[in-house]
Amino acid sequence: MYGIYIHIPFCIRKCPYCDFYSVSSDEDLRRDYLSALKNQILSFGRVEADTVYFGGGTPSLLDPREIADIMALLRRQFDISSGAEVTMECNPATADTAKFRGFIEAGINRLSVGCQSFQDETLRSLGRLHSAEEAKAAVRDAREAGFDNISVDLMLGIPYETPAIAEADALAAAELEVQHVSSYLLRICEGTPFADGVPGIPDDDVQAECYRRFCRVMDESGYRQYEISNFAVPGYESRHNLKYWQCGQWLGFGPGAHMSDSVRRYSFEPDIGRFIFAFRGGPVTDPLALMRDEGTVDAEEYIITSLRTSSGLDTAILSGRYGVRLSAEQLSFIGKCRDAGLAEVSEGHVRLTRDGFLVSNSILSELI
Repeated sequence: MYGIYIHIPFCIRKCPYCDFYSVSSDEDLRRDYLSALKNQILSFGRVEADTVYFGGGTPSLLDPREIADIMALLRRQFDISSGAEVTMECNPATADTAKFRGFIEAGINRLSVGCQSFQDETLRSLGRLHSAEEAKAAVRDAREAGFDNISVDLMLGIPYETPAIAEADALAAAELEVQHVSSYLLRICEGTPFADGVPGIPDDDVQAECYRRFCRVMDESGYRQYEISNFAVPGYESRHNLKYWQCGQWLGFGPGAHMSDSVRRYSFEPDIGRFIFAFRGGPVTDPLALMRDEGTVDAEEYIITSLRTSSGLDTAILSGRYGVRLSAEQLSFIGKCRDAGLAEVSEGHVRLTRDGFLVSNSILSELI
């Protein structure tokens, strides 16, 4: 079963740490982009899908009627299951209760709110447009509008963060009674303003303690960690993101979006002008010819992504799908990780422990 990703590349203002493709827009650009997006969707044959994800950028900048039009097209073009998970990312500064109701009517049933922090000083250092109270208000407004599946995104390793701040952010998320929490470590990416230097980034030991404190609050609040950076009330795990981590199948639409048939991966270059030019005249007969071939989805990628999850690496999938078995050297290294409390091994599965998650980059480097 496929997932479908829709990239909405518009932002009011780009955050200084963000390397996702986004641009500012006017009415003409937005109209031309949505027209090209629909033509790209129409260029693909029918598949069965059980998740749809509107990411960005800031999808919540769109009008609910625009989201409804895209959803109607997706349902005509593909076999979207009746119980599909349909997620939209939302910046707290871009929606209110009335707009949330419109998104629900358009077919969105899961909301991912980009709070990033519940500390005003931290939000200012990250260049966010909203305050801590506005972030909380957005979650409450979404619930009042009728959303019963809400995720909040938070960040760790951010400027001047302490373990107490990380704990406070986790508690604030839990007190909002959301169903899902993502807590990604801040990455300093080339080409962003933060790459030129940002003061106050905590050292590795402080970041590790922030992570432990955050995880402990999640545990105590009834959330289950199912991926290195993701926690959910049981039954509310992100079905769409699991497709990425399990090397599944998905179609990706828009500039910068990736897609995979679980054998090869493709992407359209992050250039809205070229995207509009490519699909300006209507559907095309060979859409993959307009995309970049990103290569084969191989055993190495499966090992890396599966070990991000709590279910871990399944050796039956590794051998059955990719024709690869762990070598004697790899098995020996995994045994050392197990003895050090960094991994668990049972019935053909290898899982990293929470301490293992903390040093996962080093483990994966050695394992690969």
